[in-house]
Amino acid sequence: MNLKGQARAKAILERMQEAERIPSALLFYGPSGIGKTVAALDMAKGVLCLNSSPWGCGECPSCRHMNHITDLILKEEWDGLSVYSEEGSRKVFLYLMGDHPDFVFVPPHGASIKIDQVRAVREFSYSKPALSHRKVVIFDRADLMTREAANALLKVLEEPPAETHFILVTDTKEALPPTVLSRTHQVEFLPLDRKTFSEILGDAELYELSGGSVTKARALKERPEVLSMVEEFLSLEPVRVYEVAKKLDTMDTRGKDLFFSLLEEKVYEAFREGRIGYDDHEVIMQRILEIREGIPKGLRVDLALYSIYTLMEV
Repeated sequence: MNLKGQARAKAILERMQEAERIPSALLFYGPSGIGKTVAALDMAKGVLCLNSSPWGCGECPSCRHMNHITDLILKEEWDGLSVYSEEGSRKVFLYLMGDHPDFVFVPPHGASIKIDQVRAVREFSYSKPALSHRKVVIFDRADLMTREAANALLKVLEEPPAETHFILVTDTKEALPPTVLSRTHQVEFLPLDRKTFSEILGDAELYELSGGSVTKARALKERPEVLSMVEEFLSLEPVRVYEVAKKLDTMDTRGKDLFFSLLEEKVYEAFREGRIGYDDHEVIMQRILEIREGIPKGLRVDLALYSIYTLMEV
């Protein structure tokens, strides 16, 4: 298994594998960027391995397919993996599959995981395995399922197919309906320590700023301008705030989320150093949380940023 810095989660999953008692539905939860999706892909490879190796033998046809698919998913090179359905004159994205007939990876499409995707997965899950002895479905960012999609998934989890395992991956399990949560075996993933973070990235320079998230640290290295925008905003000068709001409004979803994630870290740092009081800190952090949850749903971030500016200006 490639997972680093998650000894407890790894031990739990290994016991399941060794005992050959893997629940029909697992939920991997914890902060972003700490290895949950990697763990889900590794778990899937082991479940599907034709030689029943806990994390995959790497040599059987199933493992070779999974190695290729995993590499493309983690690089987000999805064109060759994407499966669509035809609805009238439009193509509807369903999931990622690739060359493995018994594996499906379901990421959000746009701002959410939609009911059409869950319906397609339901049909897939009740069919017989074609290559392996079992089948695996991974829902990445499961917290972004629409209410209709979550209800459709619940029906499958209530009467799970005997040969199919579901792995739900989420940063915020509280965003999932309690009825869905109650039908999953939950495995918590903890923030990485500085040593593990440094081993993965090669240095620990961005550990504090990224909150120990490798994903966020890599994004910071790729998009240093986002940090500059946060610092411009924190000057609280009206003209600079206006310029930041304009730039932010043109950024993609990931850039926007990175901005508010960094702002969250900066606000907490100010609170820790006594530059922001407890009450103000709580109000601002709650507003940032609401904004980050609203970004995938199309929230106007420029107006949202002004609402934080108003709170911090007082």
